[in-house]
Amino acid sequence: MTDLAAVQVGDELPTVIMESSLMTSVMYAAASGDYNPLHYDESIASRISPTGGIIAHGMFSMGLASRVLTGWAGGPERVSAVDVRFSKPWPLGTTSTFGGTVTKVDAEEIAVELWGTTAGGETILRGHGTVRR
Repeated sequence: MTDLAAVQVGDELPTVIMESSLMTSVMYAAASGDYNPLHYDESIASRISPTGGIIAHGMFSMGLASRVLTGWAGGPERVSAVDVRFSKPWPLGTTSTFGGTVTKVDAEEIAVELWGTTAGGETILRGHGTVRR
């Protein structure tokens, strides 16, 4: 667990690296109830996807960014807010890294910029989170 008393602006959070695969997509669909074929059916995704193929669920990528924040903060009870925007679809079969940087520290809370990028350097999400001290 992070010593929140010692946190400084500019501190980097440990990253989470994940490959989007058909297995992660189907598992997320089952867990969330989101069975949009864009996330698992190549014949449909090839016709409607902005990437020309299957893409990972956006909320799966948000969950990974949240995992970065909650793990660093010492648990979900320390996190008071998470907000992200999806910049680009996350193509199936690609690896992305999720992380964060501390942007503000005061007596009551810590603000963190969250991000997710593909191995090719494309940003797939940006956002922020707030941790109670």
